[in-house]
Amino acid sequence: MNATPFFSTILLSIALPLVAAEYHVGMGYPYASPSAVARVVQDGDTVRIHAGAYRGDVCVWRANQLKLIGDGAEKVILDSEGKVCQGKGIWLIQGNGTVVSGITFTGAKCSDKNGAGIRLEGNGLTVRNCIFRENENGILCGALPECEVTIEGCTFERNGAGDGYSHNLYIGKIKRLTFRKNSSHHANIGHALKSRALENIIQNNRFDDGTDGKSSYLLDLPNGGKAVVTDNFFRQSPLASNAKIFAYGEEKPLYPSQDLTMERNTLIDLRK
Repeated sequence: MNATPFFSTILLSIALPLVAAEYHVGMGYPYASPSAVARVVQDGDTVRIHAGAYRGDVCVWRANQLKLIGDGAEKVILDSEGKVCQGKGIWLIQGNGTVVSGITFTGAKCSDKNGAGIRLEGNGLTVRNCIFRENENGILCGALPECEVTIEGCTFERNGAGDGYSHNLYIGKIKRLTFRKNSSHHANIGHALKSRALENIIQNNRFDDGTDGKSSYLLDLPNGGKAVVTDNFFRQSPLASNAKIFAYGEEKPLYPSQDLTMERNTLIDLRK
């Protein structure tokens, strides 16, 4: 009797990681505008936005871990021209872990006077080397308890609706804000920077309203928390709409830790 060999076949299912795609936006490229590519990107993709003025082009970004990279803030202009996405901003970012760099956001206005260059609704945002000019808010985000925001090398100027409730940028109740090597000045009556973050790292920035700015506080941390404010330059204009340069915990200290460190800052008060 011949023995029949028994073979056991094991099929293995191997999950291969998806390869992130890179998209190009601009004249002569497959996608003419950021809004066109926003509808097709997937988690982890990179979007390269080439030089040009993208007027009235607004969109929502829903995918996670996106890299949205412009050719340079002086070259890539997103001009709202009065149009905002979902009544909120030029870019509404709902995905997590987004990186934005090299873009100018300007002109965002809406009916509630909170039109933002970037409105953040996802967890995690890094913004580098961007300009936010003449929006009702430069960057605006609400309460996102697990969110961390890093802003580096950016310029915020003349943002605000002029009502005192909108600012160069407003950061809500998030886990941590790192604000480093930026310039924020000439807010339209509002604050140069307002943050309700649990932890604020404010380093090596320039808050300079010169002689004609009308910003309120140059830095407002209304709920206190842990704050490290080091190596910054503050100059308040004689026309400032508030007598104080910096406010900490003035509204209501919300956090168990109330810990403020201020070192090596320059404060110049021209308001009489």
